[in-house]
Amino acid sequence: MAIESLAVLIVEPGRAKLSRFDVELRGETLWMTSEAEVADRLSGIRPELVAVTGKPETAAELADELRRRGLAQSVFLITPAGDGEPTEPGQVRVVLPGDIAAMSPEGLVRHLLRAVLSAYARTPVSPLTGLPGSAVLRQEVDKRLAAQAEFLFLYLDIDNFKAYNDAYGFGRGDIAIRLLGKEVVAATDELGKPDDLCVHIGGDDFAVLTTSEKYAQLAERVIAGFREHVPALYPEEARERGYIETVSRRGEPARYPLMTISIGGVNTATRRVSSYLDLSEIAAEVKRYAKELEGSQFVMDRRSD
Repeated sequence: MAIESLAVLIVEPGRAKLSRFDVELRGETLWMTSEAEVADRLSGIRPELVAVTGKPETAAELADELRRRGLAQSVFLITPAGDGEPTEPGQVRVVLPGDIAAMSPEGLVRHLLRAVLSAYARTPVSPLTGLPGSAVLRQEVDKRLAAQAEFLFLYLDIDNFKAYNDAYGFGRGDIAIRLLGKEVVAATDELGKPDDLCVHIGGDDFAVLTTSEKYAQLAERVIAGFREHVPALYPEEARERGYIETVSRRGEPARYPLMTISIGGVNTATRRVSSYLDLSEIAAEVKRYAKELEGSQFVMDRRSD
């Protein structure tokens, strides 16, 4: 995987430092006065690599937030030599050979460069949306099920996406996928909880793990945001008609409405879920039902054990 630049984030007591370098280690450093500023400042940068250190619990929380919000391709927790390996799924720890404070920025980046390819393999993210993939989702679901923690699982995809992709090409299809990813993250930031997880499973499939009591509003917020912006992805004549004309799977001319969203929800508080595969099957069944309805729909599994 090609790496054009690195952004290295160091969290220290009372302040944070973001250094951005190109592959020749030329770059600049931006100081922020508080840890709380970091996520907002990174939203316009979206670095390929972020490394965080400092107070362990603060660093872990910040790394999780950046990963969840899709603000960084990869997130490292860097620690001094002698610290143990992390046990939390989805975390990558880089052990530095000595005192972090004594290392030059160039030395730190050189050390991290050696671990970049490994980090991409161990914390896979979608190169299209920057969100964690299905491997991270499986880890988090298994972790919560093992802890008998109750959560809600929202499974989302785009209706009529294949027709749009076929009609306008995969480049425009990627734009539609990124739009949905952006709306999923925005809705979760607004209505979710800090430990919620947004995932790009693949293609036009997304998922949200949430413990928010506002899960229904979260789902409707995704639908509303997508509905607002999706018309701009179509030519004016298609927007006016409300549909596109293309070829069906059978090779016959067909009309397809503008893209909408289907969301299927599962609540582990009311539906017994034994495994990741069990959850995925239940959620897929509910989402299929949502797709049979007209327009964008959010359907919650109402069955209980």
